[in-house]
Amino acid sequence: MDKYDRMLLAALLENGRATYAQLARQVNLSAPAVAERVAKLEASGVITGYAAKVDLEKIGLPIQCVIELRLASHGTQQAYDALTRIPQLTECHRVTGDPCVIMQAAVASMNELEALINQVSQLGFTKTSIILSSAVERRVPLDHLEGNGRKP
Repeated sequence: MDKYDRMLLAALLENGRATYAQLARQVNLSAPAVAERVAKLEASGVITGYAAKVDLEKIGLPIQCVIELRLASHGTQQAYDALTRIPQLTECHRVTGDPCVIMQAAVASMNELEALINQVSQLGFTKTSIILSSAVERRVPLDHLEGNGRKP
């Protein structure tokens, strides 16, 4: 990955619907060169897909939280399968450390949050934190790739 690939990724992360002509203007390359580079990034698996960003509050899910879970029976596939069936969970990560799993969830009301916590608590001990605001939204740290010899 060179600086143009990083610039293209940054531009696509900002606007995944940008045309090749728009991207070309942003990175100072021709549209065909941009199309070729994007195709290579897709073929190599660097770009795995395109998605819309959704404001959860505007679709009726104003309460977002982080739930830590220490599983009662450590690491059972049944527990992970049960978590995948909970629609309010927007992310679910198996992690090292005290909690076994860290999840993010979005719900419409405090009653729904209470029911979600009760459901997840059947799998073990939970700790829930309400998200008040986000200083950093999900992002890709492209700058760390520059000049360190790493090749993703």
